[in-house]
Amino acid sequence: MGEKYLDIDTLLALSSQMGRERWRVLSDAAQVVANYLACHPRVEAVRYPGLKADPDFPRAANTLVGGFGPRVVYRATGEWRLWEADERDARDQVMELENLLSE
Repeated sequence: MGEKYLDIDTLLALSSQMGRERWRVLSDAAQVVANYLACHPRVEAVRYPGLKADPDFPRAANTLVGGFGPRVVYRATGEWRLWEADERDARDQVMELENLLSE
């Protein structure tokens, strides 16, 4: 799953649609969420181009400006899920995910 949401060219187009400031805000929140998910015991895998362990990191780091985008794909209980960061504080988004993962 993840590939269509995290395709670098798709993210590049999305960044120009969003504008620099909004892209930065959403990317920052998504980076926090991705790092949280990468350490979560119930999460089996995380795909986010801003994680150094992600196979797309080298290209994303050289292509995307101002962050890696709002989309984080993760697998929990064998199912891939998409998280799209928003303008809320990253801590609130992490707490929402924690509640989802504890169900």
